[in-house]
Amino acid sequence: VGWWSWVARTMPDNAEAGGGLMVAVVQLSIALGSTIGGLIFDTAGYPSTFVASAGVLLLSACLTWQASRTKVSR
Repeated sequence: VGWWSWVARTMPDNAEAGGGLMVAVVQLSIALGSTIGGLIFDTAGYPSTFVASAGVLLLSACLTWQASRTKVSR
């Protein structure tokens, strides 16, 4: 719900296109995540998928923290 509200606020004149773009990005993320996760699993075993997931989680937490500290001028 939060994503859809953000898209509607960010692109008020073209919310449908923004929603379609968001759906495409989510689907691409699912496809890439399962592909990369499968490759990691096949080459290094199942424990490595947990390590890779922890790395992605830490990276996303750092990026979120950095983005929250950035001032946006409108």
